[in-house]
Amino acid sequence: MKAIVANESRVDEFKIISEKPARLGEYVVAQTGDGEILGMVEESTITSAIMENARDYITASEAEKVASGNARDRGYSSIVRVLGLVESLKKGKPEMPSLPAEPGTAVEEASEDLLKKIFSYGIEVGSLLRKRSVRVGVDLDAVASRHLAILGATGSGKSNLLALIAKAVMNLGGTMIIFDYHGEYSSLKGSVLIRAKINPRVLDADELADLLEIRETASKQREVLARALTNDVKTSSDFWGSLENNLRNEKRYPDVAVRVIELMNRARRRNSRIFDTEIGDPVNMIKPNTVNVLDMSELTESQSRLIIAYYAREILDQRKAFRHGDREGIIFDTPVIIAVEEAHAFFPEGENNEAQEIISKIAREGRKFGVGLIVASQRPSRLSQDVLSQMGSLAVFRISQPRDQNYIVESSELVSEEVASNLPSLNSGEAVLLGQWVKLPTVAMIDLVKEKLVGSDIHAINEWIMKKKISGVADERTDEMIIH
Repeated sequence: MKAIVANESRVDEFKIISEKPARLGEYVVAQTGDGEILGMVEESTITSAIMENARDYITASEAEKVASGNARDRGYSSIVRVLGLVESLKKGKPEMPSLPAEPGTAVEEASEDLLKKIFSYGIEVGSLLRKRSVRVGVDLDAVASRHLAILGATGSGKSNLLALIAKAVMNLGGTMIIFDYHGEYSSLKGSVLIRAKINPRVLDADELADLLEIRETASKQREVLARALTNDVKTSSDFWGSLENNLRNEKRYPDVAVRVIELMNRARRRNSRIFDTEIGDPVNMIKPNTVNVLDMSELTESQSRLIIAYYAREILDQRKAFRHGDREGIIFDTPVIIAVEEAHAFFPEGENNEAQEIISKIAREGRKFGVGLIVASQRPSRLSQDVLSQMGSLAVFRISQPRDQNYIVESSELVSEEVASNLPSLNSGEAVLLGQWVKLPTVAMIDLVKEKLVGSDIHAINEWIMKKKISGVADERTDEMIIH
């Protein structure tokens, strides 16, 4: 690519005029008074001087005929973000120039050898989008200590990247817990699949009320339940029977107690596979030094919040105790990464719940105790800004909603308006990697985790046709309709 620096240039950004259009994510080099700099194309524009004043179709058609025969008509300009001096980037210590590039300075595409020297480090997750021969690495230590947000529309590649990170953690012998709301990670090879269960014995009265789906506004029902949930009930061999017996002996609000019993029995019928009074502490089901997938697909949002809050609190408490020298009963004696899918459903902006409180605390304090956090969301604008603003690293896939784009810019200093405006142009699997887990802002094609098939798009036509064939009613046109 041949280009020159345009009229206005700053130390952190400059505009170029090029012979051909530049693409988002291309890397270029130019000279400054401090030495050679590396930049990344953040925005690309094509203009036509002849068509500039066309206001109707006929005029535009005529203008285009003239413009197409004029080699000087098309203008290709781009905004380039300065990433640092080349020599400092080679050493892994980015340093910004003190002088901007002079207008008229030649700009060239960065060489493959240079890009390999800069991007070859850490755990590989993909390739540069505009230079596929250059592999892209990330620093998992930064994820474990400074947290990561994976953001993007449905089908853009969020879950695939999380699966890729999980496999890397697994290969390193690390401990990771994925709170899987839709059961998408059950096929992740080598992981430990845990069906989410809840032991009501370990819950306090408010948590049990949430579990039984007693509304927060039902204050009398919650009060009655709190009086009935005694220590004798928690240690009884028949937890539910003892609890019901105490409720039937309620003196102050006997009618309310009857309603609580109805709600309790309904919840037990609906969630018989979830409640387990014999499992002890659910945290003991977690296997250290591997990836644990906690399947919450049978739980409601409120029950899932309870599960997330309980596990996250226990993990943080254990890590705090371990760092303070306590070793007795500690499962998590090495750093732990917690990953939450559909994070906007559990930590919504403008609301407050127990799960959100503990996750916000981990976002603020977890790094001191070895608890890392990954949140994945398809609707960033619905995700708590308190949580999102604490993420030291981002992986941003295709996002089309302007509200979500603006929210990311407002919540994180890592994303510029130029980058946000180009997010709709990303294809599935393409992501902008930013923050402390990468040396430089990176536009990458993320590797595909082939074994993670759950959660991928369903081929309805194929399934219908195969069923039709099995039923013996398929015709000759059937095979032509199958999508391969």
